[in-house]
Amino acid sequence: MKVLANRHVGILVDDINTMISFYMGLGMVLKGNKSMIEKGQFIENLLDSPGIELETAKLTIENKELPEKYWFVLELMTLNHMYNNFDKNIISKVPFVFCDTKKGVLDIAFTVDDIEAISDYVISNGGDFVGSIVQASVGFPAVHRYVRDPEGNILHIAENLK
Repeated sequence: MKVLANRHVGILVDDINTMISFYMGLGMVLKGNKSMIEKGQFIENLLDSPGIELETAKLTIENKELPEKYWFVLELMTLNHMYNNFDKNIISKVPFVFCDTKKGVLDIAFTVDDIEAISDYVISNGGDFVGSIVQASVGFPAVHRYVRDPEGNILHIAENLK
């Protein structure tokens, strides 16, 4: 018994179109060139939520060195049913305090080609910084930074040093 590959990482978002644009700006490619609505018995049973509808968008990091089935996929999802009270003017970012984060998903980590340029992009697109750029003291030589996307999801970006 073993895990064979990463299928996808899914995050719930408020404004799916803004988040699609943000991640495409980081170089990801939208699969199928659009988002889609998922509803019906399969999704209701999978999520144990009668009447649920999700709008989903799958973005990938293309890697011609690997078969497509092994490419990283980020799945953005927003609730699209009677319980969704999304107001585009009220997107709340929960403050990030590492010491207060006791369990759960901490971050989504990406290797990037230019940590400074990515940092500038994050700020100019509504995100912010958690910490400063630091060089790893152990492991593979790289510089690292934690940032938050426009809706507050924590991203760990790292640039390998040559």
